[in-house]
Amino acid sequence: MKLISLLENTTARPDIQTRHGLSLYLETKQHKILFDFGPDDSFARNAELLGVDLSAVDLAVLSHGHDDHGGGLRTFLEINHTAPVYIRSSAFAPHWSERGFIGLEPELNGHPQVYLTGTHTEIDSNLQLLSGITGRKFFASSNKELYMSNPSGTRIPDDFSHEQSLIVQEEGRCVLIAGCAHCGIVNILEQAEAVTGRAMTHVISGFHLCQPSKHTNEPAGTVRAIAAELALRPSRYFTCHCTGIPSYEILHRETGGQVQYLSGGSIVTL
Repeated sequence: MKLISLLENTTARPDIQTRHGLSLYLETKQHKILFDFGPDDSFARNAELLGVDLSAVDLAVLSHGHDDHGGGLRTFLEINHTAPVYIRSSAFAPHWSERGFIGLEPELNGHPQVYLTGTHTEIDSNLQLLSGITGRKFFASSNKELYMSNPSGTRIPDDFSHEQSLIVQEEGRCVLIAGCAHCGIVNILEQAEAVTGRAMTHVISGFHLCQPSKHTNEPAGTVRAIAAELALRPSRYFTCHCTGIPSYEILHRETGGQVQYLSGGSIVTL
């Protein structure tokens, strides 16, 4: 498998644009997958520079209904006219943070390429989507500043039911790709292990351990506890985006390098 980071908060090369957001490309023996679209069309410009043909992508996944991951959805649909885009059924509900509206373009709901998913969706024998995470270990404190609408239109705390992760299994590898892991990376891992009956070989995800708008991070003790949980597993971890560099440095150190950082423009063989 080949993983290419099309867009992230940082960059591994000077010609690759950065944004607060995420877009990943995964190529397996059977699929060319786009996971998240960043906040605008930057992921598409970077894809050209990285030699990724977005028109050849055969399926796409949106991790959750926030614009730093789904703002570029329209751009993708203008480039690629065939790939199904798997999105949680609640992702098109309005979402806010303390800085304002952060939801998706509602008019894209109902687009013929958009497939709304339930709690557990099997795409094929190698791919499945996981959501409905019930655990609450190490739930990020900054989640308290994110909101959604209930059916009556009242703004309420976000329950992250619109979040989903992708599990890819191929030739002995079991890869988990998440977006921000608002539900907590340890909780998502535990549910992925329960569904697949095995440990993940690779995990690619932001861990939502920082809040860039306020320049704050989760307490170091919490990050060390998460590192201890991750180190119990044989997985290789590639983190990015909402983890934050201070938290990443703790994770990297506490796991003996088991956690690596995935900047925009990075290419990794899994």
